[in-house]
Amino acid sequence: MTIASFFDSVGTRYADWRRERSFFGKAGWVAAGVLVIFAPFLIVYLAEYQIADDPDLKPNPAFEVQGGSRAVAMAATLMDAEIHDGTWAPSRLWYHPLAYSSNMKNFQMGEQYAVSRFAGEMADLLGRDRGAGDTDPDLRKAKGALSFDPAIWSLVTSNGSVPQYEHGVEFLNSYNRRLGAGQARFDKIPANLSLFLDRINKDLQSQSAIIGLTVLEPTDYTPAQMQHMTDAERSMVSTNGGYFDSRASQVFYATKGRLYAYYVILDAIGTDFHDVIEAKRVGDQWQDMIGTLRVAATYKKYWPANGERGDSMVPNDLVWQGYLLGRADALLSVLTDTISK
Repeated sequence: MTIASFFDSVGTRYADWRRERSFFGKAGWVAAGVLVIFAPFLIVYLAEYQIADDPDLKPNPAFEVQGGSRAVAMAATLMDAEIHDGTWAPSRLWYHPLAYSSNMKNFQMGEQYAVSRFAGEMADLLGRDRGAGDTDPDLRKAKGALSFDPAIWSLVTSNGSVPQYEHGVEFLNSYNRRLGAGQARFDKIPANLSLFLDRINKDLQSQSAIIGLTVLEPTDYTPAQMQHMTDAERSMVSTNGGYFDSRASQVFYATKGRLYAYYVILDAIGTDFHDVIEAKRVGDQWQDMIGTLRVAATYKKYWPANGERGDSMVPNDLVWQGYLLGRADALLSVLTDTISK
């Protein structure tokens, strides 16, 4: 090798080294830029993400009324806590980190559904004199406000979902204050409690059916069964995707939110209807039902899996949740029958 060729070789290697350094330098700057953009996004997500499923939730002291309904106070507490103590994720737009949190959005929508269902039962059943007569004006307004679409967002503040829920909470509290003052009705008779439990029971059965459609696969149904399904039901049936099944998180947390709200409300209903429960001698069965709902409501997993049957590596969290829901459903059925007699 001549001296000239030696220096040419050194020059070539140096140039290659500079090009590689330049490439990695650019890649490093790109990586740093991505980190700068997404770090605040992740920080906000981690700071605001929460699944508020405290099993020992106490009523907001501002909502407690002497002579009022504890269940109404707890329903108001649930919604007030979600919209004021936390972030209402379902109505967040694409630029907000929690817009991408399937867990939190579905949990809150499950809660909102259960609270609105309870407000409806108060308006149509429990808050009326023997189920007849005019609907209580506050309960009627609460039913409408709390049934508002949870995902609605608007620049016009009064049209957004959160302001509607704020109105719903105030209407519940207004009813409770009037109830405490003897100016409203709360018909605490066995027939009403039995009918209320039956309606909650049927709602849980419908949610159990959704879990079944998510857990079972297309091959588990006959062509005749598939034919009799609705389009929405057929669209839910798919092959189990384990940890990568997007249906798992949606169904798991929507069910969890509903179970948690029903647990809190039914536990409080037990206080409101204490005399009926004692007279019917179903105290033990009631506590068994509440205990099962408590376990189901507090079962939490950040990334629920929908594993196939017999899979020793990937669990199926929906099956476990479905078992607890089914047990609570069975206990509610027994209570409904016993109280009605």
